[in-house]
Amino acid sequence: MNAVVRFSIARPKAVLAVWLVIAAICVPLMIELTGALKAGGFDNPRGEAAAGQTALERSFDETPETLQVVLTKPDGDVTTVLPKAIEIAKKTPHVATVQDYTVDPTWLSSDRHTTFLQLGFRVDKSTIQGEIKGLRTQMAGLLRGDDVQVHVTGAQALDYDLSAQSEEDAATAELIAFPLLIIVLLLVFRSVAAMLLPVVLAGLALVVASAVGYLITYLTDLSTLFTNAVSIIGLAVAVDYSLFIIKRYRDELAEGEVYEPALRTAMRTAGHAVVFSGLAVVVALLALFIPQIMVFGSMAIAGIVVTLVALAMSMTLLPAALRLMGKRINWLSLKPRAPKEKTGPGVMAKLHAKPVALLLILIAAFGALAFPMSDIRLQAPVASATILPEEADSRQGIEKLQSALEFRNLFPLQVVVSTPADADPDKLLDGVRKVSDVVNAQPNMDKVTDVRSIGLPAEALDLAIAGKFDELPPEAKDGFEQLWRTHEGKRVSRVVIVPGYDPDTDAAHDLVHTLRDKLPGAVPAGVTVHLTGATAHGVDFDEVLIDTFPAILGAVALITIALLARAFRSWLLPLLALALNAMVVAASLGILTMVSQNWLDQRIDSTTPALVFAIMFGLSMDYMVIMISRMRERFVDTGNHAQAVTGGLRDTAGLVNGAALIMVAVFASFLVAKISVVQQLGLGLAIAVILDAVVIRLLVMPAALNLIGPRIWGRAAQTAVASTPSPEPEKVPTH
Repeated sequence: MNAVVRFSIARPKAVLAVWLVIAAICVPLMIELTGALKAGGFDNPRGEAAAGQTALERSFDETPETLQVVLTKPDGDVTTVLPKAIEIAKKTPHVATVQDYTVDPTWLSSDRHTTFLQLGFRVDKSTIQGEIKGLRTQMAGLLRGDDVQVHVTGAQALDYDLSAQSEEDAATAELIAFPLLIIVLLLVFRSVAAMLLPVVLAGLALVVASAVGYLITYLTDLSTLFTNAVSIIGLAVAVDYSLFIIKRYRDELAEGEVYEPALRTAMRTAGHAVVFSGLAVVVALLALFIPQIMVFGSMAIAGIVVTLVALAMSMTLLPAALRLMGKRINWLSLKPRAPKEKTGPGVMAKLHAKPVALLLILIAAFGALAFPMSDIRLQAPVASATILPEEADSRQGIEKLQSALEFRNLFPLQVVVSTPADADPDKLLDGVRKVSDVVNAQPNMDKVTDVRSIGLPAEALDLAIAGKFDELPPEAKDGFEQLWRTHEGKRVSRVVIVPGYDPDTDAAHDLVHTLRDKLPGAVPAGVTVHLTGATAHGVDFDEVLIDTFPAILGAVALITIALLARAFRSWLLPLLALALNAMVVAASLGILTMVSQNWLDQRIDSTTPALVFAIMFGLSMDYMVIMISRMRERFVDTGNHAQAVTGGLRDTAGLVNGAALIMVAVFASFLVAKISVVQQLGLGLAIAVILDAVVIRLLVMPAALNLIGPRIWGRAAQTAVASTPSPEPEKVPTH
């Protein structure tokens, strides 16, 4: 037992006072968190699409950010209200450009009922999002009398709505989770005092972690999903850690221990296990930094912060509170359950006695559950708003454009072709020609536009490429300059591609892969190509997660093995933990794939597998550590491996089931979220916890331990047994 725990037990009032001061400081900081979080983070800033987009913005002086104001007049010509709408748009702060259908006729529906204005911005994303609410209000208010429906959409509008929805989802989930926690903890502890303590500590952990998150926003950007991650992980770990320690403390009291020695024993045993459980969670979440994606880093920071806060509270505030409460931890106890009469080995013990057969059956079952994952299709939506609920204004705007306009024209792919400015311009033109040839050779291309296809006569095209714009008509010059520029030592051209399928389809993603494979080898030496556009950005995001997933797996596995080997002084136990956790995660992702993809016809968001793996891998260590710790204690005390496994399982099965029920309640509460990725995460984690607690810990792990035998505990435990006098063998009750 470390010095911090000893001090907390010896000076409980001082510790309690410190935490009260911390809470008072953190409440106002927590309130400021929402305004400091950033929306977005679902992109790869180092991908090819980002490089191509940057080149377009610099070379063609395009505004880096845009919003679309979608206007629909169901019973009339929407163009009649455009002057009023344009006037409102131009008065919106920070708007640099306003464009309408005169720029591109495809922006107006064939029945003239629907169109949109494109507003360009040259300010940061947070500033744009700060104007969205006002823009919506002004547009809707001034055009209401004209019977015009108005929606504001675009990347920053989607992120703004995502931010608002994630905050609402977190609050709703917490409102559901806390009552469920109260009910479950009452069932587990059958005492009001014992129930209230974990609930209070969990609430305080969320407050402190949110306040720390606000301070971190001064150092780095955090996604709006930070609040969801704090709630999902924080409620689970804070309540579970309190549950483990309080349960052991009450067990020691029930055996007749005086309350202070009982507390010391609980902190030395369950408290020690909690520390390693918490470190396992932190280690697993650290791996989420590997992809270097904002949303992953934000959720990792959220989980690490709230887990460390929960650990700090478990090692200081909890023992101090238990020291002050003493036996009052049993205050307002419910009627205890009648003890079950032991009449001999139970069903579980009989199953564990035949480990080979049991393991073969269960491994086959988990393999069958994991099999649907072989057909998993990971994809983050890039040109749709299905991640948001149907009532979100930005989603309604996109869906209106999809139904009324040629939606594919709004999300083209673009190939950025460039050479040094001092190179022969014919070299760049040849590169453009080769790019267009490759693109046109692909099936189902609607439209491919480059400088050769805009209608310039050969002589005019030669003049334009040579830079002799004075000899061109103004219309020809304007059209050419949309596709060919010289900027900062580079000559840049672009090929605009409109495929014959929507940007979020498998065919569109396959086209991105095909073009990226073929284009670099098709263009002349010295010509550089970058493929960009909404679909290309989505492909880059999906690929960075898929490519780094093995590194995430490897990092979590290696560090966890080292951590558990240090905790239990055995290499077999960490390897067993790794195998069991892999079974759980694979099976849960298989079930999630079957439910979401096959039954609900929803794509699995590309963020979900890595998040489920990292979070569940860490949290499942709670069960592993608490059960193995108790079994190891019994093995050292008795020297009997089979009895240690059976007795340790009997001591901890109810505790683990209660802890699992708490986690399921927390994760299930997030199924009410209206953000699809949060729903998938909640469902995946709930499935994983059920499989882990009910099947893995009660069936697979004991069977595996019986099969491996005493060597699982390592030399240190076996040496301790050898130096301890053998106790009387434990008698099994019989009829």
